[in-house]
Amino acid sequence: MTPTHHPGEAWLLDYALGHLSELHEAVLRAHVSVCSACRERIAFAERLGGEFLRALPAEPMHFTAADVCDHHEQAIGGNAILSRAHTPASGDIEEVVATWLDSSLEALPWRRLGRGLALCRLGETDDARMWLLRGAPGTVLPTHTHAGSELTLVLKGAYFCGNTIYGAGDLEDADESTEHQPVITRDGECICLAVTEGRLRFRDWAPRLLQPFVGI
Repeated sequence: MTPTHHPGEAWLLDYALGHLSELHEAVLRAHVSVCSACRERIAFAERLGGEFLRALPAEPMHFTAADVCDHHEQAIGGNAILSRAHTPASGDIEEVVATWLDSSLEALPWRRLGRGLALCRLGETDDARMWLLRGAPGTVLPTHTHAGSELTLVLKGAYFCGNTIYGAGDLEDADESTEHQPVITRDGECICLAVTEGRLRFRDWAPRLLQPFVGI
């Protein structure tokens, strides 16, 4: 699997620094596990950060290097690999997500949204929601934009927005400036993992009426 669509540099930098929320962390980790290009970019960001730290003026230290190593090994385990670019590679993005969920995708509590669409809510924080969307071949989703960021990772199948096709392993990075209408290809069903900030903003009235009941 070789993804062709990736998160923006800001997302990867925050991932390298460990600054992401739990939900955003999960979707980035799944993409990085199958994307060698993003692992290389994360490793570069880590090296750049290391060079920056080495360039800072030295400050007086009130502890020894041995003290630092002992504390760090106790905190993370002596055999841990520090680089966040070292995410175990896998050729199956569905397997990665199913392992994280501790459940097969088929065993999840899917909720039908209408003909050809089903949704499963996975988690929620104060400002973000994680959910799975499953669509039958040829299904056209409602046109919408967003109240904040939206990261959509394709687990299975493919969909296109305009002239851009997103396949398994690809991650679509959208925000409030993005208005799109995903259309699932006719080759097979499509399953996506998404994390959204705020509510989706639908253009048409029908999905707006359903929105309070599905919570997206």
